[in-house]
Amino acid sequence: MEVFSWNVQGAFPPAGSPDRIDKQIQFIVENADCPDLLMLNEVTTNRRELWYNKLEGIAGYAEIVDTLDWSRKLGELDVPPFQDFNGVNGNLIAIHEDSALEDLSRQTPSISEPPFGDATRKHWDTNFPEKILNAEVDFGDTTIDLWNVRTVPGNMFGEEKIKILENVYNRILAKETGPRILAGDFNAPKAETEDGEVIPWRSEKDDALSERWQAAEYNILTGLGDVGMVDVFRTIYGYGDLGTLDISHPTGDRDTLTGKRFDHVIASESLNPEDCYYDADGLECSDHAPLFVRFSPSFST
Repeated sequence: MEVFSWNVQGAFPPAGSPDRIDKQIQFIVENADCPDLLMLNEVTTNRRELWYNKLEGIAGYAEIVDTLDWSRKLGELDVPPFQDFNGVNGNLIAIHEDSALEDLSRQTPSISEPPFGDATRKHWDTNFPEKILNAEVDFGDTTIDLWNVRTVPGNMFGEEKIKILENVYNRILAKETGPRILAGDFNAPKAETEDGEVIPWRSEKDDALSERWQAAEYNILTGLGDVGMVDVFRTIYGYGDLGTLDISHPTGDRDTLTGKRFDHVIASESLNPEDCYYDADGLECSDHAPLFVRFSPSFST
C-alpha cells in the first residue's frame, strides 16, 4: 500500500495556478506512479473542480473527499474571527481505482461531543476546521483511520496552530483502536538533533502558552507512540548522517536543500512501513517536497 503526502502550495497564489496543478498531476502520475492513497494539503478552494477532473480523468483516482466546502463557507463569513481568514485552501484525500483500498468516507466530528478523559476543552476547539480532514478507508476487512492535517503557521496565527495539533491528538486518542495514518504539513518541529531529540518551537520560553505549545508539538510528533504509532521516516532511517533527503520545506538556497522537516507520516506499526523518502523533484512545482511511504500491512485483505 503506497501513501503519498504533499503540500501542493495552494495558498499562493490564492486563485490557484492551473499550470502548477497540471505539473503536480503530471508529477503524481509520472514520478509517483499514481500511489494508492493521496493525502494533499493546501488544495486551492476555487480549483476544486479542476483538481477533481484531473485526479479522476487523468490520474485514475476513483474516490475523493476534501474540506474545500468548509474552506469556502468559512472564507465567506464576515464575523470575528473569520473576517481575518481567507479560506483559500483545504485538504484532500483520494484513493486510486486500482488500489485494494475502498469505501473512502469523510468523518465529521461534532463540537457537541463532550471533552474526553481529563481534558478541560472540547476537542473541536479550532477556528480552522478545514485544516483537519479525518476519513476512513477499508483495506479488506480492516478499517484504517486517516488524518490529513495542515497546521497554520504559528508566527501568523499564534494559538490557532496549537489548537489544530491539540484537536488532532485528542481526537485520535478518543477514537477506537485500529490502524491509523496521520500525515501532512505540521509546521513543526523547529529542529531535530542528530541523537533524536525533537526541538519544538518556543522551546526557549517557559511561559504558560509556550509550555502548552511545546506539549502540543511533542504529543503529535512523539506522543502517539502510546497508541502504537511511529514517525515512519525516523523509524526507517534513524538520525544523524542519513545519506537521504531529510527536509521537506527548504528555507534557504534550494540548491543546497537546507530547511525544515515539516511534513510527516505517523502511522500504526501494524501497517509495517518498509520504504519512505522525500522526493526533491517535487520542489519544481511546490515549496514542499512530497513524502512517499510504502506499507506492507501485517493484516490481510
